[in-house]
Amino acid sequence: MNLIHLNNSSNLSKRFKISLTFIAIFIGVTIAGFWDYHVVDGFGSEIVAGNMVGDTSKLAGAFLEKGLSFGILFGFAAGLAATFTACNCVIFAMLPGLACSTDKSSTRKNALIALGVFSLGVLFVTSLYGLYTGFMSSSEINLYNERGVRLTQAYVIFTALGLLMLSWGLISFGFFNGIVSKLPLKIRTFFSMPVTKAGVMGIMVGLFSVGRPFPVFRDFLTYAASADNPLYGALVMSVQGIGQILIMVVLFVVVIALFGKRLAKWSQNKPHQTVILSAFSLLIGGAYFIFYWGFAVPYGIGRWGEWFGWY
Repeated sequence: MNLIHLNNSSNLSKRFKISLTFIAIFIGVTIAGFWDYHVVDGFGSEIVAGNMVGDTSKLAGAFLEKGLSFGILFGFAAGLAATFTACNCVIFAMLPGLACSTDKSSTRKNALIALGVFSLGVLFVTSLYGLYTGFMSSSEINLYNERGVRLTQAYVIFTALGLLMLSWGLISFGFFNGIVSKLPLKIRTFFSMPVTKAGVMGIMVGLFSVGRPFPVFRDFLTYAASADNPLYGALVMSVQGIGQILIMVVLFVVVIALFGKRLAKWSQNKPHQTVILSAFSLLIGGAYFIFYWGFAVPYGIGRWGEWFGWY
């Protein structure tokens, strides 16, 4: 997967790439249309967060009772609970791209470096976000957490991220080679580097927290802001970021540990197939974000699960 220039996609016919693009978009839109947030959000809040910390709606205003150290656990629980929600599930569309964000001489060490850069990108964004919200007073954080405000924030951020993912996938398939070729060579080279791609993915995933309207997360945000300490806010929000990527990181490490050498050999012998896998995943994730957060939730367009009375 290459954000700026992809020679490997030239092995694929244009018709084949167009077909894959439409299939990926169809899959993403279909998942978004049938997504039941009641089940997923309920699992995160009741099963994950509920068992780890308790009723988060009651804990939101319990900072004076629970203290600083509890906020760290609360942050981790909030991140982990959000793993499969509509504002975080697309993180798994990043997994193939991260696993394939290596060059021909890739080793497990290089893959783990990419993982580290990805994680740093997540922590960079979440810590800045925690610092920002840490400056808010109790009244400001309550206004910030109002349903209308947080949903509007989600619509904008996740739709924008979906467009970025969709564009990334299309560029990877070479649909915009004419435009890309006009960019300076240094820029194309920079964004072609595996570490750069991993870092960009990390920043994008970090922004998931900024747009997240998940009630458990907002309860945690209220708790963290009660400390009136921006540095504390940055710390616990970073812990939340760790929680939100934990399962993906574990899957990545398992894949690299079991199949690292095979992935490197596969990437070297059949580079066009790694392009297909990573771009296809990004297109699915991008289509899901755009349709779900840009149309289904704000306008009720394509909520097929509700139309059929499935939930």
